[in-house]
Amino acid sequence: MRFSLLAALALLTVGCSEQTAAQDENAPVKILTSQMYVTVRNDSGAPLNEVSVAIVPVGRQTVYNKFIGRLENSEARNVMLGEFYGRDGTPFSLRVVKPRSVELKGKDVKGQAYATEVAWR
Repeated sequence: MRFSLLAALALLTVGCSEQTAAQDENAPVKILTSQMYVTVRNDSGAPLNEVSVAIVPVGRQTVYNKFIGRLENSEARNVMLGEFYGRDGTPFSLRVVKPRSVELKGKDVKGQAYATEVAWR
């Protein structure tokens, strides 16, 4: 019994240590979340311009934004959570804010708009 309790605790710890939210593998733009980063990856087939990423908290009090600018095709970029700021300049902190989702908006070089939202886990 002691061994099964220890094994269950170990599995729970491993399962909770890297919580990520993923989307469909065929999505043109992917967003992954972790305890330290929001990772965005462009798989649309063309570079994206005017890319901005936002952490949306529960209740939408203050949306925390990060402007990335250009994201090349097949490029993945890690953005630290501390790089997201609210409209009033308040930095994002998981200790203070409970995030609901992450949104990404951008346009490819042909003018096609991309917008996606992934739930935070």
